[in-house]
Amino acid sequence: MPVNPGTPVHLLFLALACDTSTDDSARPATDTASCPDGSAETEWFTDADADGFGDALSSTLACAAPTGAVADATDCDDKDAAVNPSALDDCDTVDSNCDGTVDDAMPTWYADADADGYGDPLSSTSACAAPAGTVADATDCNDTRDRLHPYDLDADGTTDGCGWHDLVAAGYHNCAIDSDGVTACWGRDNSGATTPPVGVSFASLSAGLYTTCGVGTDATVACWGSFFGSPPDNDTNSYKAVSTGEDFGCVLDVSDEITCWGDDRDAQTTPPAGTFASIDSGDGGNGHSCALDAAGALTCWGYNGHGQATVPAETFTNFSTGGAHTCAITDGGETRCWGNDYSAQCTVAAGTFANVSAGSAHTCAVSETGVVSCWGDDAEGQATPPPGTFNSVAAGAFHTCGITTSGELDCWGSNTFQALDTP
Repeated sequence: MPVNPGTPVHLLFLALACDTSTDDSARPATDTASCPDGSAETEWFTDADADGFGDALSSTLACAAPTGAVADATDCDDKDAAVNPSALDDCDTVDSNCDGTVDDAMPTWYADADADGYGDPLSSTSACAAPAGTVADATDCNDTRDRLHPYDLDADGTTDGCGWHDLVAAGYHNCAIDSDGVTACWGRDNSGATTPPVGVSFASLSAGLYTTCGVGTDATVACWGSFFGSPPDNDTNSYKAVSTGEDFGCVLDVSDEITCWGDDRDAQTTPPAGTFASIDSGDGGNGHSCALDAAGALTCWGYNGHGQATVPAETFTNFSTGGAHTCAITDGGETRCWGNDYSAQCTVAAGTFANVSAGSAHTCAVSETGVVSCWGDDAEGQATPPPGTFNSVAAGAFHTCGITTSGELDCWGSNTFQALDTP
């Protein structure tokens, strides 16, 4: 405060006592930080419900977190530990996750139009409770038919496929197994070839000219239709696969050995010794069979008038025997066919295929992308596949059938004896 010379002393003291000036420029500087480490105090927010999230409307400044306080300030209800930004906002009529929307984590339900318990992954809705006609499952491949849905053949808890499976075709008839394990056959019912035994659950099938056989889920073999000789005794052995040709058949037992029965005029029921992984028999002419071992070596026996039983020196992943020819896919992904080529059934179409099926005088195969290609005899349209994608095909005499990627059956070619009239 300025002081004039000559000011009486008593007035000088009075002036100093009344000075309210804030000019501290003459005072020494002081440290404005209030924490021992030199940092400023932190704002802490009350966490009354101890859920780790604080109330933005209740805070205090301190160097360390006071009891019952946190650094977060995003809780929208500090009286309920179940309500905070990390909570699941399920069907409780409360904004549990503090995002301003009530019940935004409702479960998803999928349309089940065919009421088979499996939902359509392409048709869904969100709701707190399942709307009528919906299920929690989203694995159906075909929501228009209740017999087409995921299946687990070996009951190991893992889905093996969806829809029809194990499709087989012979001269004029076909058989397949639906998702519920029920076998259906259609086409020429010569001596009951399309009439499978009732109440028997099959794991795999094979169709011959007038015969159908299957291996049951209990590892027994059953045959129906017209066949020469008798299938093996189920009381003394168990089986993994069966294959039927014209007037003969063969089985692969659980020891991986082959036994055959029926007409042996061309040694078609005299299999080679050894162990094998799969087997197939042609149903045209006098018949031949082939079997693939675990190392990919293919062995064929029986009628060889056209070279159909003379295997190229390669290893294979899968194969199929036809009327008088054989086709197989090498472990390098190439398709080979040999035997009678009078209708170009051994003249393989361009492309790389995942599986192949040899018919009487034509062949069809499925590419890795599901596209079907056929070659050979096409007099009845059996080698002209429809558009679409397929999982597998089975070639008969003058027709072909396939399983689409949606699990449906589709057949083309001659409809003699209703071979195209799928179930």
